[in-house]
Parts: sequence; C-alpha cells; structure tokens
Amino acid sequence: MGNTNIYKQSPYDRELATVLQQMSPGGKPFPLTLETIPMMRRNFATMSLSDDQLQRGGQIDIKLRKVPGPQGAPEISLLICRPSASQATKSGSLLPCIYYMHGGGMISGDNRFSIQFLLDWVVELKIVVISVEYRLAPEHPHPAPSEDCYAGLLWTAEHAQDLGIDLT
Repeated sequence: MGNTNIYKQSPYDRELATVLQQMSPGGKPFPLTLETIPMMRRNFATMSLSDDQLQRGGQIDIKLRKVPGPQGAPEISLLICRPSASQATKSGSLLPCIYYMHGGGMISGDNRFSIQFLLDWVVELKIVVISVEYRLAPEHPHPAPSEDCYAGLLWTAEHAQDLGIDLT
C-alpha cells in the first residue's frame, strides 16, 4: 500500500503553528492515511484510563456492560460510570446521564479515551456517564460506527430505570 491520504489536508490558522509544533514533528498536521491509522490507534490507546484511574479512589463505580448492537452486528460495550454509594446524594434517586461517544474521528479511541473531564462531573454533579465502544473505520465503514452509537443510546434509554437514570 502506498501513502494513501484518505483526506485532503485542510488549511489551518497560522496562529495554531505553536500548537502544531508541539503536536507533530515539523509542525505539520499529522497525515491521516491508511498506513498511519494503526500508529494513531496505538498512541490513543496509551491515553485510555485503567479501572483504577476511572474509579478515582473509590469515588466512582464502574461497570462494563455488553449490549445488543445494531441488527446483524456484534454486541457493543458500554462503560457505565456513576458516583459510588458513598458519593451518592440520595439512595435510590435517579441521576442525570451523559451518553458519551469518544473522540478519535470514528477511526481510533475507545470508551475509556478522553473521558477524564466527564469523571469530574460524575463526582461533582452526581451524574451517570455512559461511554460507548463502537466499531472503528475504515475496517467498519460508515454507517457502522454511528449505528453502534445509536444502538447503545437506545439500549440506555430502554434501561434507564434499571440504570438509575432520569430521562426527564
């Protein structure tokens, strides 16, 4: 396979040059090609949080739940993060929920990627965060990743009461 750039490089603001210098060699945007996707995925994997990091010293309860994917597709995994019993406000009360579809352009990342700021909200605001693990492109082209996200959202809404989530 050659250096097949699957996206045309967009122009960028000159004021971002400093940031680009820090993010990529030579200050040029990282080329997105079929050949660079595996390296990007490896880099993103190093930024995914462990169970201990997700639990924040016992402040957050985590659960990994396999749920049905779209029709004819494999199951998908939902990472459910909620305040631990010691952090909850009222026992049995329903909590607001954020359904999170991680970053990575639908080609990289996982349900533990870039979730740190949401964990702050779980603790501070007493909410539930559900992060979906979707199939990644290009191995699973559009609309597979979006359909996985939607299937997880539907499952979450259908099971809101069991999950202790307030849909109102």
